[in-house]
Amino acid sequence: MKLKSLALILLIGVSAHSQAARLWASIPFIRGADLCAYKQAYSQTRSEYMREMTGLASQLMQSGAKGDEALDLLVTFDALYDKNVRLATQYKYMDVTLENTLKAYFDSYYRNFPVVNRKLEFVHMNNIRYIMDSINNGQRPGWIPNNAGALVDYMAYGSYSYAPNCRGGIQVTLTLVSSDGSTKTYQGQGQPSVVMSQIASTMFEDFQRTKFPATVQIGRRNLTIVGTHNGSVGRATSMRQAERACDNIYARLPNANELEAIDAYGDWNGGVSIGQTVWAISGGKVYHPGLMNPTPVRNPWSVNTKVYSYYCVR
Repeated sequence: MKLKSLALILLIGVSAHSQAARLWASIPFIRGADLCAYKQAYSQTRSEYMREMTGLASQLMQSGAKGDEALDLLVTFDALYDKNVRLATQYKYMDVTLENTLKAYFDSYYRNFPVVNRKLEFVHMNNIRYIMDSINNGQRPGWIPNNAGALVDYMAYGSYSYAPNCRGGIQVTLTLVSSDGSTKTYQGQGQPSVVMSQIASTMFEDFQRTKFPATVQIGRRNLTIVGTHNGSVGRATSMRQAERACDNIYARLPNANELEAIDAYGDWNGGVSIGQTVWAISGGKVYHPGLMNPTPVRNPWSVNTKVYSYYCVR
């Protein structure tokens, strides 16, 4: 009996793990256009630029500089600015920074949120010795085996550009290519150290948030959350509207116990969080989480709400 229980636990663990889509951990980034330089080049016409430089020269001469001294100062300041920009935008190892901060931010969401079944994970296709040898030699562990399609579900590549705000930020685009050729593309803009947090957050929500239909176990039975006509949580201005929408897809509104059970799963584990939203439930009632005493189940006319959220179950 103990062996059967252990086998069942292992089987459940393997099944949960196998549900995660596999993304190759090596992500190449290519440098795109310098949008800051592009903006600076085309933000002024030649005559506007000449008027600005003439004004700066006049200010320097009013401060006591001679004509040739003013010209030398302007040329020196302009050269220093260009030099600092070149040093700051050499982008040496920028691709490594973007790749590793993306993985760090993405994994942090799984540590910080209660997730039972992870839906996306980074994996290497190469053996550990090859990976370590590549890193020790300052190389990217990017060798792609012939059976890559059987080892990963997604491969990714990205691009980065100097952001048009000219404040040291970069604009990053990341594209995931699935084994069937379809793509998912994400974009973020910010400082190099934090820009990938935006993309990691969107990726986490895209893969991990509950998608309908979703099946959850409540007691000894399974309940399928079918959502609404458009596959999401709906909004209705009357109970009749919500009930009719569920009838049209051969489903029904959940009761209060089911709503609370589905909430316990959470948005990242196949359920739907109640939050602070007023929900339409079965029996012509609403569930108001802000009115728990004596019960959150109320008649629609007793709550000050004109729009109700709802989803359908079957």
